[in-house]
Amino acid sequence: MMLSGRLLAIDDNRDAAELVVRVARRCGYEARLLADHGDLARALSEWQPEVLTLDLCMPEADGISLFSVLQAGKFAGDVIIISGQDDWLRKVAGRLASVHGLRVVDDLAKPVDLKRLANLLTRLRAAHAPPPAAARTGVASTLG
Repeated sequence: MMLSGRLLAIDDNRDAAELVVRVARRCGYEARLLADHGDLARALSEWQPEVLTLDLCMPEADGISLFSVLQAGKFAGDVIIISGQDDWLRKVAGRLASVHGLRVVDDLAKPVDLKRLANLLTRLRAAHAPPPAAARTGVASTLG
């Protein structure tokens, strides 16, 4: 399977982050986890993920406080909120992210529905996939 895109899973619960990473890899992403939010700015600048999953409640910082780090790091990719918090809080967090110029494409409850996550990641990968070489060059391929 060809890799297309990078996903960074941010969650203080390593098991939850590793699960997201495994699903992402099965969907064709190069994926990493980040359990220490203090490394977020460096991960954004050095690794440049296109998709980011974000837990809202972590011991040292909540996901909402990381919106400013994402904004300062000029993160322009897709954000997926994955949290055990109530639906209304996940929705409000998504609206706050928008105020910071971030694009939240969905919010998922924990425990995460793995099929829903895989479908979402597959759709995102397809939406951001580069066009085939023939389409990029304007050359039609003919068999014969």
